[in-house]
Amino acid sequence: MNDGRNERVNTQLVLRNVPQGLTEIDDFETREVALTDLEPGQVMVEAQFVGVEAALRLIVRDSDEFLFRVKPGDIVRGTVAGKVVESRDASVKVGDAVLVGNGVQKYTVCDAAEVEKCDLEQAPLGAWLGGFGVSGLTAYFAVFSECKPQPGQTVLINGAAGAVGSIAGQLCKLAGARVIGLTSSKKKCDWLVNDLGYDIAINYNDGGWFQQLQDNAPDRLDVIFDNVGGHLLDESLKLIGMKGIVLLCGSTSQYAAEEMSGPSNYIWLGTMRARMQGFVIFDYEDHYPDARRRMATWVKDGSLKLPLHEVSGTIGDFPKAFRGMYEGENLGKMLLKLG
Repeated sequence: MNDGRNERVNTQLVLRNVPQGLTEIDDFETREVALTDLEPGQVMVEAQFVGVEAALRLIVRDSDEFLFRVKPGDIVRGTVAGKVVESRDASVKVGDAVLVGNGVQKYTVCDAAEVEKCDLEQAPLGAWLGGFGVSGLTAYFAVFSECKPQPGQTVLINGAAGAVGSIAGQLCKLAGARVIGLTSSKKKCDWLVNDLGYDIAINYNDGGWFQQLQDNAPDRLDVIFDNVGGHLLDESLKLIGMKGIVLLCGSTSQYAAEEMSGPSNYIWLGTMRARMQGFVIFDYEDHYPDARRRMATWVKDGSLKLPLHEVSGTIGDFPKAFRGMYEGENLGKMLLKLG
């Protein structure tokens, strides 16, 4: 018996061209594919939110150097948050709120084991793609397991108003540190200080930004939490403190560059006996539930905010949202909210 479901059409976003520079809207296109019957053990998820990730630009390059490369004709990699609308697995029920990382598309058909259930009593669904998802967990483990800021120390967050930085700064404050944020506009500076509790926020598009940083860190920086790379990281290194930590969490300034460039001021690492290290959140996957339980208590008592920047639209609006993120439109995690 045909219940009409097979007539439902899925919309997917695919890469049309390898981008030159940032991205253009027509580097992507949508395609429609018919939905088929579920196999035993499968579920169907209808997306309500799509996460917009800066690192996507890194894997749409014309290079096989990076994992998870997306080539022209491939569905664009991404994670969605949504509700289960059909299930042929007893462990997942229709109506369950879940995350699934099988690409930017309206409907996802996958094995039940590929979805992650979301506890909406801990955080709203959209936040599971942001402050309660990989972005927030990245900030949590980078701060508490790697940087370990202490009361009286000074922490610099580069890319402070982004998905990770907006959480990391708050967590450093909870740890008792003094927090300085670097960001791209006065509006974002005001938001970081007035809404998220940063001690100082500096607009790196001001010509005298480094002097402002130097004036506000007279005893140098104990931690540089870097999400940007490039010139901001290079200049920040001049102020790293004795036995300081430079955490390489992201390099958004380099993702679209034809030739990536690293820091030249690394001599300060030797002079100050400091260390620079990379960080990948997936090393901590087994500890996600514990982190979320702890973060949920802070959310409930008001000491941690999970900022989201929602753009309403369809799957076809993802490229516009992605470009908007790189152009600095977002305060916190950028999400595409699907109607």
